[in-house]
Amino acid sequence: MRHPPMRFRHLAIRFATLAALAVPAAPAARAADGTVTTEYGMALVGLIIGKATFDTVIDGDRFSVEGRMSSAGLGKLVSSTGGTSRVSGRMTARGFSPERYALDYTSDGKHWTSDVRMRSGRVTSSNVSPKRSRDEKPSYVPVERAQLTSVLDPLSGLMIRTGDASGVCRRTLPLYDGWSRLDLKLAPAGRQTVSLAGYSGEAAVCNVRIDPVSGYDRKSKGLQFLKRQTIALWFAPVARPDVWVPVYARIPTTIGPLTLQATSVSTK
Repeated sequence: MRHPPMRFRHLAIRFATLAALAVPAAPAARAADGTVTTEYGMALVGLIIGKATFDTVIDGDRFSVEGRMSSAGLGKLVSSTGGTSRVSGRMTARGFSPERYALDYTSDGKHWTSDVRMRSGRVTSSNVSPKRSRDEKPSYVPVERAQLTSVLDPLSGLMIRTGDASGVCRRTLPLYDGWSRLDLKLAPAGRQTVSLAGYSGEAAVCNVRIDPVSGYDRKSKGLQFLKRQTIALWFAPVARPDVWVPVYARIPTTIGPLTLQATSVSTK
């Protein structure tokens, strides 16, 4: 599998990690700083293929998240996949301000790493392996420095802080992971009720379209497929009423829907 299609498809996997970034809180009132652990299951056409666990630590105005993901079930039989992702930064009145995002991922012997430093939404440095350039493929669209002045990382970027449930899906999210710069365009698609260990309540349903900006191969069949699809992404206030995080994602693939769902949320 070539790198750009793999990365855009793995963006779907990252959607399901975001509930781990929620601020730990009791159902009716904010709790003391601590750790929240969120677990996810991943399925392809209904068959379990992966799992993920994320631990978030809140310490005053600082936050950090460390996650682990791996193949499971049928996925473990057909592919050796696993990795870690991390984000850290400051908590502000408007939400979460990331300062460092990192990814270390291996699939069937291929290895990808990313280390992105940020300050106030501006990328100050980015180191990735493997690197991509027009020298390798003329159809590659390079990332321009001007496109990295107001961006979010793929983890904390999907945390939405608002007291207005109707406004959760009325936004565009400018994301950068070290390789690719893309916009996620969210649009309201109703409400759903969700229930998992540690949370039961309302979820805002968003229809999401991917709009690649740079850092991709124009001829990538995987990306061209995803551009034509609509992703379903549900956000819920699993920890506090003004922070909405993803609890469910449904991403079309060429062989059937990939679903990612939060199964439990716990605090300590």
